[in-house]
Amino acid sequence: MEWHQMERNFSSARIERYRAARAGDRVLAAEDYARNLRLAESMMPMLNVLEIGLRNAVHRRLTQLYRKEDWWREWAGRSEFARVLGSVNEAQSKLIARRERVTCDKVLAELTFGFWCSLFNASYQDELWKHLRLAFPACPRDERRRRSVSGALNQVRALRNRVFHHEPLLWLTPGLNEQHSKGVSVIKWVDPTLAAWLARHDRFPELWSSQP
Repeated sequence: MEWHQMERNFSSARIERYRAARAGDRVLAAEDYARNLRLAESMMPMLNVLEIGLRNAVHRRLTQLYRKEDWWREWAGRSEFARVLGSVNEAQSKLIARRERVTCDKVLAELTFGFWCSLFNASYQDELWKHLRLAFPACPRDERRRRSVSGALNQVRALRNRVFHHEPLLWLTPGLNEQHSKGVSVIKWVDPTLAAWLARHDRFPELWSSQP
């Protein structure tokens, strides 16, 4: 595809950053744009495994804490949980709008990654952290602190948003390789066998090392 066709289809504003990074070389810029697509694709296994693994690990801990699968009902009427409870209500509304049954499993699946990350905010430390830290049984002792876990999750969340919004990944700080490693580390904290399973399906390391 010629450069002017890329500008028309992807917009000049989007691809100009690639050209500028290559000192005006349109051939290299076009190659970088395609590489960015492949890298974004290769991030999906890690992001998928982390989000679903985290969701289920947190759900198990909160189910044990509140002794019910729909644990969010324990937050009703509590102002400190108003925001996250609003996310649950929104998830239920979406199910109703699609004329689906509102079950615990469906509500859990509808909740966003941002919701799960927010449960590790400082505002919930007193009530939730001592239980949620058990969702990471393989996390090293010196890292099993709310601030460390929350920081790692929010870093992965920011990466996920960049991938899903089709943004450039080549110039991230920290670098994409380091951010991918952070996500894998969080998965290991949840369950090392889950990380080992991911390694058999994760194309990112090979793709990253095979290209300049």
